[in-house]
Amino acid sequence: MIITVTLNPAVDYLLELDEFSEGKLNRARYQEFSAGGKGINVSLILKTLNIDTLATGFLGGFTGDFIRNQLNDAEVKNHFISIQDTTRVNVKLETLSQTEINAKAPKVNDAEFKALLDYVYTLKSDDILVLAGSSIEDRNAYLKLVKIAIEKSISFVCDVEKRTLAQLLPFQPLLVKPNKYELETFIGHPLQEEAAIVSAAKNLQSLGAQNVLVSLGKEGSLMVTADAVYKAYPIKGHAKNAVGAGDSMIGGFLAEYSQSNDLLSAYKKAVACGTATAFSYTLATASEIASIESQVRIEKVML
Repeated sequence: MIITVTLNPAVDYLLELDEFSEGKLNRARYQEFSAGGKGINVSLILKTLNIDTLATGFLGGFTGDFIRNQLNDAEVKNHFISIQDTTRVNVKLETLSQTEINAKAPKVNDAEFKALLDYVYTLKSDDILVLAGSSIEDRNAYLKLVKIAIEKSISFVCDVEKRTLAQLLPFQPLLVKPNKYELETFIGHPLQEEAAIVSAAKNLQSLGAQNVLVSLGKEGSLMVTADAVYKAYPIKGHAKNAVGAGDSMIGGFLAEYSQSNDLLSAYKKAVACGTATAFSYTLATASEIASIESQVRIEKVML
């Protein structure tokens, strides 16, 4: 089974406006509430693709109840630890560009944190653990979860912030998935040319990552494996919502890889899922993914 961990989920509130004027009344032409959080998105895509998955992490308050209800309605298995604090709400404003307002993470006490560690310790060696999104304060939470995974011989995937990624790379994650900005942040300088992006991804490999998938937005994506570098060319279409596109890539990758163990096929599914979500207001449906998959074009990069 693929288990996703979202330590700091949120209710995502998407508002689409023709224009936005600061200090004035603005009216949305479209709004959507959804269960948010990178790991949660991965589980939702996996469920869409009929792959066995379970979502875990922390939830609290009326917003936590909303997320649980959405996951239950989607028939996504979940085992979230209930916390005394309230799960946050993140606002996404879509105008000519996208603006995000992310609320502060809720507090997690010692007993609540231990309950999550105890649960992850029950996982089995043939499970895959997905660690995605921001962490909680002052606990090195993801590092402690990865140490359990290593002890239990569980493969793991991570899509986390720079400091946490640096901690986790020596434990050889199956996959890391930075976007171009995140890769530049990790390396410490801009990456203009394709060769520089590939070099930076290989640097992550040298630090421990088995495979590196770099999303490049309108420019497509790159995947660096132990044996080769692949490039997926961008697919024409209207991008409606970037939220969840990267998470959809991870979900697509794992959906295929967990069945075929083939990296190139997994990359193709990742591209299809990420693109389909970007072209939708919410996470992509199975039919949207299938429609995009036939358009995916991947080539081996010759450097």
